[in-house]
Amino acid sequence: MKRLFYSLIISVLLISCTSKPQEVVFLSVNDMHGHIENMPKLAYIADSLRNLYPQLLVVSAGDNRTGNAYNDKYPVHPNLPMISLMNEIGFEASALGNHEFDGNIQGIKYFVKTAHFPLICANTFFTGYPDLKLPAYATITKKINGKDVKIILLSMIETSNFGRPSAHIRNMQNVDFVDAKDKIKEYLYLKDSCDVFVLLSHLGKDEELELAAEYPLFDLIIGGHSHDLYTEQLDNGVLYTQSKYYLKDATVTKIKLVDGKIVEKEAQVIDLSKVNKVNDNIKKQVENYYAEPEFHIVVGHAKTPFNDKNALGTFMADAQRYITKADISMQNPGGVRFDNMHGGDITKADIYDLDPFDNSLVICEMTGKQVEDYLVLASNNDHNCTHVSGMTYQIEYQNSEEGSGLFTTAKAFINGKRIKSGKVYKVAINSYMALWANGNCLKMYESGKTSNEGEMLYLKDHKDVDYQGAKSYELKIIEE
Repeated sequence: MKRLFYSLIISVLLISCTSKPQEVVFLSVNDMHGHIENMPKLAYIADSLRNLYPQLLVVSAGDNRTGNAYNDKYPVHPNLPMISLMNEIGFEASALGNHEFDGNIQGIKYFVKTAHFPLICANTFFTGYPDLKLPAYATITKKINGKDVKIILLSMIETSNFGRPSAHIRNMQNVDFVDAKDKIKEYLYLKDSCDVFVLLSHLGKDEELELAAEYPLFDLIIGGHSHDLYTEQLDNGVLYTQSKYYLKDATVTKIKLVDGKIVEKEAQVIDLSKVNKVNDNIKKQVENYYAEPEFHIVVGHAKTPFNDKNALGTFMADAQRYITKADISMQNPGGVRFDNMHGGDITKADIYDLDPFDNSLVICEMTGKQVEDYLVLASNNDHNCTHVSGMTYQIEYQNSEEGSGLFTTAKAFINGKRIKSGKVYKVAINSYMALWANGNCLKMYESGKTSNEGEMLYLKDHKDVDYQGAKSYELKIIEE
């Protein structure tokens, strides 16, 4: 009896000394790209989760803009709709994504000024702009079950475009970048000063998983940039998540702590297409943004739908060649932001969504050999076959066992005949592609036209365009 009594006393003491667990809950998204149409659903999810977890953290892993005209071209100020809705939903932090640079430095300044949450990045330095400095990380303290829980969100951006993020160089003048793998080591000490250490990253899945494997100090990595839907807890304990793109999905991650130590982690993906309820207030705001009359002006008509990127890329290249009166034009596939597009009436919003960058168009005078060499270079730089107008081409792709293949040789044809190696052709490309053309052309100069101007004029002058099945290249894959 005495032994039972002592056992009960010990049990009571153990229960009284053990704290109630704290559950840190994240609702995360990445690569929203201006798709505000799904924000009412995201807001409803955030509201529902806050009813259960009042200290919910809503975060974005970057690329909040570029991909929806109603956000990117909003007349009051580009990106205002997305920032306002993120404020309303209660985001706690956002990583800097490469497409944040699409609004140039003024766009980033506007984001920092207007957002009620920090835009963070540890490996970007606005050297030429003393009034702009992003914090490397955000520190957030939440009181959960009577105890303060300290969360640190560290952020990094990809620098895969010749040491810079994948954005137009004109928008990154006087900005310096450091490779994330080098910079991240300077911030590992933060682990000792927080309860939950998170990398809110815009590096892409492959690099993020490498960091997850190398640095078990991170409790959680919330990724972006590569548009993957992915969740994995590594053997070293790091939990990694990424939530696709365009607000198609969101991820709820729960981290449970007992006496300050993490004892459990789990992540669950929410498919927003299956969410049938919305936040009515956010829905009304989105409807107001979509009512902007300028976006609904019809600029052309398509006889049939554009079924894939080949059709859309060929249309864009045709439009660029038409407005510049060039012999040939080329369009990088990364600049084609739709996988397909409807037939029938085409509005300004459709054009802005398809081509949100509205790059200036550049004329490069190239020999036939330079045209073929540049096709290989451009396709490798954009990791896909370049869309063209005024010619067709064949291109070879050499596979490798490691999966990192390369385009190797190209043969270009005009009217079915091989392009003349020594003849000089006028080639129209956008100003982003022009970054790769130095050393690959005899002469380069601005056309004075933009890609959006070309697309709208081409539609105006060509009634009932039809790009069903359009494709301007033939790809041959060679196995190693």
